[in-house]
Amino acid sequence: TRATFTETVADRFRAYNWRVIDHINGHSVEEIKAAIIKAKENEERPTLIIAKTHIGYGSPTKQGSSNCHGAPLGEEEVKGLKKNLGLPPEERFYIPTEVKEFFANRKNQLIKKREEWENKFTQWGKKYPELKEQWDKALNLTIPQGLELESLEIKSPIATRAASSIVLNKIADKIPYLVGGSADLAPSTKAYLNKYQEVQKGSFEGRNIRFGVREHAMGAITNGIAAHQGFRPYCSTFFVFSDYMRAAIRMAALMKLPVIYIFTHDSIFVGEDGPTHQPVEQLESLRAIPNLRVIRPADEEETIFAWKEILKKVEGPVALILSRQALPHLEKHRGIKEFPRGGYIISHQEKEGPQVVLIASGSEVAIATKVNLILKVNGITGRVVSIPDREEFLRQEKKYIDEVLGPKDALRVVIEANTGQGWYQLLSDRHYTVFMNSFGKSAPAQQLAEYFGFTPEKIAQKIIQLL
Repeated sequence: TRATFTETVADRFRAYNWRVIDHINGHSVEEIKAAIIKAKENEERPTLIIAKTHIGYGSPTKQGSSNCHGAPLGEEEVKGLKKNLGLPPEERFYIPTEVKEFFANRKNQLIKKREEWENKFTQWGKKYPELKEQWDKALNLTIPQGLELESLEIKSPIATRAASSIVLNKIADKIPYLVGGSADLAPSTKAYLNKYQEVQKGSFEGRNIRFGVREHAMGAITNGIAAHQGFRPYCSTFFVFSDYMRAAIRMAALMKLPVIYIFTHDSIFVGEDGPTHQPVEQLESLRAIPNLRVIRPADEEETIFAWKEILKKVEGPVALILSRQALPHLEKHRGIKEFPRGGYIISHQEKEGPQVVLIASGSEVAIATKVNLILKVNGITGRVVSIPDREEFLRQEKKYIDEVLGPKDALRVVIEANTGQGWYQLLSDRHYTVFMNSFGKSAPAQQLAEYFGFTPEKIAQKIIQLL
């Protein structure tokens, strides 16, 4: 630490306007207890307690040395440690009687406190039944009846980030426990509750949170809100910046916290901002996190259904991946009822088995439908499959997956503007992929599509050659 940090930590936190209590002996229970009591006296600002300790405290020869970190002390060293701490050296897993008595007494005290609290809560619920009902709904993240998201009329073409904003605000009117914000990007990500105030110092009735330009902290804060229970938190930023908060996302997935991530500007089609703002590897990276649902809708209708899935998942986080650019409405010729299964066919029923199966997610589904039209003109039977949630699709029974992907002798084509490594799980021997194999460029979206080969004409031409 001395070799790495040169600042005075106490002064740094004082500069943040924290209260600092330092010069505490970290091995003194009484000093620590006194510091905590003192810290609780001030509720206007946070308090940092700095208690200095010795690593390996009590170890005869390794105290103050990194040798006691990450490796066993050894039997003789442990005996010496016990002796220095006033414990019987020969006893193993020894717990003094006074410690057992302390914890037993404390347990009884806390049981009594818990019973008192539960009695008060029961009486409160009887006195205020409407508030109790709201409490229960918030605690259980109950989806209200009559949400009717499908009845929303969203004009297209529209960016899925804008469509999501309409859905989010509709949900907010029905679900009072929904709260959240963005990392200083609300006008761009459109993850803002228009009818509601912002959380401010001394004023917490608002539902919009200004997290500031600090994505990792934003992710950690929403984790804390979700862990507290009683709220359904969301947070938002550009998709490429999800890397800054990856540790918090991973922890939410590990802890099964129902956090909602709204990530916008989801591909190279961000355009002129260039490769620093164009996600390439992020989509596959998030899909690799266990217990994190990653949904990338193709149009405004899929965005509505994505939000329905989000509200249903209360054990674990969901990442909603949205476009910057406007996308057309896509006709789902076989309906959209299979959307919850992660993937489904959106093209017409073929008279005979398809020669080509076009697979895509998000904005690239529209490209796939145009490719299919070109193939049809050239006498080639094609099928378009939208897979907004690949990992959920892979969890379906084999029969359904095989039905959607069609015959294995068909040419399977995956179109997705990211690195795409995980798609090979769905491919047969005959396949063709249109992925990003490099970082993007700074140019208008259409020029980027031409440069990287994401135009319907180029893709269709290659498919015809392969057939």
